[in-house]
Amino acid sequence: MRCKFVTFLFLFCLHAFSMDDGAGDTKVKSTPLQFQGTFGFTLTSGNSDTRILTFDSDVKKQFERFIHYIRLNLAYGTSRYGSGPRIETTNNWAISTRIDWFTSDSKRSYLFISTGLTGNKFKGYWSRRNFQLGAGYSFFPEVDTLRLKFGLGIDYSKDNLVVKGTLDDEVFFALLKPEFEIVVSKNLKIGNNANCFVDFQKLNNYRVNSKTYLNLRVTNRLAVSFNFTLNYDNKPRFIPEIGENGKPTGKLTLAKPSDKIFNIGISITV
Repeated sequence: MRCKFVTFLFLFCLHAFSMDDGAGDTKVKSTPLQFQGTFGFTLTSGNSDTRILTFDSDVKKQFERFIHYIRLNLAYGTSRYGSGPRIETTNNWAISTRIDWFTSDSKRSYLFISTGLTGNKFKGYWSRRNFQLGAGYSFFPEVDTLRLKFGLGIDYSKDNLVVKGTLDDEVFFALLKPEFEIVVSKNLKIGNNANCFVDFQKLNNYRVNSKTYLNLRVTNRLAVSFNFTLNYDNKPRFIPEIGENGKPTGKLTLAKPSDKIFNIGISITV
């Protein structure tokens, strides 16, 4: 299975690059560093299902041949641990960096490399490290009001489990990365970024991380953002069961497979 996917990925890269014939080239120019910070409030969630304050930052720098992204997410508040009565303070976090390298001035085909680190004990891991490598294709780079991209790649994920030895802590995934954004008007845009993971060895082990957003600009630098995030893990991690007295029972229980998070925030763009 792994060999077949690597072969398919290689053929996808060749096909994408062959489509990138340079027609209608729009040369990428280096642009100033772009920063967007969002202070938000989480209304609902899955494994962390009470009120949480969040901070998201996105840094983007476009050069002549590639784009560099850095993303940071922090969440702090009180959350319910598993399905029991225990309420705890949560301090979830995630940081990632990604580079998209264009293969020509037309900005159509690109190679991407990404790495990330997250922490979420409510989902059964103290930390999760991952590394991604693959290729993608941008379908309408000349259209300013539409962004549609599709990527294929490989993801290596390693977890520092809360309950060690209960599940595989090291997995190689096949990776699908669809992305789109529609600029409805100069003050309104909607979009979605998703990562779909399928285990090379166990096809019934898959994950989906999806973020759908709506951004309403109030001024040139200030906007209101509405986000819906779905993080689904078909093979959730184990966490210690907590009894009604707030103490571990000695048993294990599975974390909830999905986090469904609605967040509203104020974004500042520099």
